[in-house]
Amino acid sequence: MAKIHTVTLPDIGEGVIEGEVVEWLKDIQDTVLQDEAVVIVMTDKATVELPSPYPGKIVKHYYKPGEISIKGKPLYDIELLEGHTAVPPPQFKLKESSLPKPCPLSPLAPSHTDASALAPESSDVLALPSTRKLAQEMGIDISQIQGTGKAGRVRPEDLRQYVRPLPKENLDTSVLRLEGDKELPIIGIKNLMYQKMVESKRKIPHFSYFEKAEATRLVRLRQKFKEEGAKKNIQVTYMPFLLKALSLTLNKFPQFNSSVDQHKLIIHQQQHIGIAMASPLGLIVPVLKNVQALSLIDLIYAYEELKNKANTNKLQPSEMKEGTITISNFGVLGDGGLWATPIINYPEVAILAVNRIQKQPWACNDQVVLRDVLNLSWSFDHRIIDGDQAAAFSHYYAHLIKNPAPLL
Repeated sequence: MAKIHTVTLPDIGEGVIEGEVVEWLKDIQDTVLQDEAVVIVMTDKATVELPSPYPGKIVKHYYKPGEISIKGKPLYDIELLEGHTAVPPPQFKLKESSLPKPCPLSPLAPSHTDASALAPESSDVLALPSTRKLAQEMGIDISQIQGTGKAGRVRPEDLRQYVRPLPKENLDTSVLRLEGDKELPIIGIKNLMYQKMVESKRKIPHFSYFEKAEATRLVRLRQKFKEEGAKKNIQVTYMPFLLKALSLTLNKFPQFNSSVDQHKLIIHQQQHIGIAMASPLGLIVPVLKNVQALSLIDLIYAYEELKNKANTNKLQPSEMKEGTITISNFGVLGDGGLWATPIINYPEVAILAVNRIQKQPWACNDQVVLRDVLNLSWSFDHRIIDGDQAAAFSHYYAHLIKNPAPLL
């Protein structure tokens, strides 16, 4: 008769008493070798792979990804291979390399005992790793928090309740006003942009990436289209080319064409690209829909129509929403400016700002020559996009600017 043994969350060490199940590496009915990794568990110390102490077949998971397992409580059941018995597994040891190294003591540290040193260990407190991280970011000693969750677990709401704002009467909210000042209400489009920018900076951890793209061939290509467009009274700008390059780049890196919905990432199949532009009402971001289905010629006409609507205040509400990524062209503002740090249009995860194409020194075959160069300034949501992904994304876009034949 097959022997079923229950494996519990081991003592990982460092005072860790719980861990969040991140991923099951072995599904139910999967066979596993002794010392083969079964599950990834994240604690407030590190993320570790837990190996099976026995060979056999996994028959039950006690937790789903995202749930919290407790030290000594059942983690999974394994059906032991014939001839094997369940002996107490060796104590799990967290690799030293995965632990944060202690900071050296400062020679200027005060000689008196810090009161925080007398506080109980925070690892004895029940809390999700994400909650512990939030407490650290907020500068809160989590051991001082009375949890209101199950079994006294500390929740993010407990942290926010702990940090209570000062009474309004103690805050100086007055704004400096001088003689001759003019007061203007923030209303309409300005108020909408005001709210969006505050929301974006509050919710998204931005990081920026800059790259120069050699654009000599693009300048020549656009000039040909510009001459043809003039015959039909159509103004051909660089924007349709930039949009087409962005669309092709999104085809290769679809995770950049996405939105964040709480703890879910929604990768969009349609490319609805927002285009930040000035209008008589102020800065607006009309959206060009289904760019992935448009040719370069289609984009020239579609962008011209969208721009004319913006300039004459004829945009419909449906043309101002459902964007999946945004581009902003500072080049239309003149010769000034080299780089920017654009603010992401929440809940998108990326935005591109471009400046005016300018002649710049460029290395070519061990010689310095003048080339047309376009400066690319990206901002990304660091919760979703890693640095290496951003670099690869930007580099591919720059490649299309340098070699624009695929845009046709």
